[in-house]
Amino acid sequence: MSFSLALVWLVVGVIIGAVAARFYSLRQFNQNKLQLELDESKQQLQKYRSDVSSHLETTQQLMAQLQDNYERIANHMASTRMQLVDRAGFVEKSDLNYLSADAAAHFRQTVGQVEERRRKRPAEVSQQPLDYSGYSSGLMKTFPTEKKSEE
Repeated sequence: MSFSLALVWLVVGVIIGAVAARFYSLRQFNQNKLQLELDESKQQLQKYRSDVSSHLETTQQLMAQLQDNYERIANHMASTRMQLVDRAGFVEKSDLNYLSADAAAHFRQTVGQVEERRRKRPAEVSQQPLDYSGYSSGLMKTFPTEKKSEE
């Protein structure tokens, strides 16, 4: 009987050991899985930081380039302004250089007459214009009737 009792205790011990080993290995597996996720998250964070850093460096370089170009444009505008403003003896050319003198004079006279007509005011109107017709029309038409105007 002691042999059978020892065998039963051995089987019970093996079963308890197997369950404990399984529980411990699952726990270790979860810890390893969490550690892998943590390492992956750290790598992603490091990559994101390097991307942001490179973006900011590129933006800073472009802004410096933009500022340099702006300064160059401002200097160019200042120097050419001084050259153009200080230039003496600028003669205004006529837009009608390609025409003969008498044709150009005729065009100038015609333009003057058109402008005079535009400046003249139209005669005063004694009554306001009517915004309606004298007859009914459309779907509501019954028969033509003339509206009496009050004068």
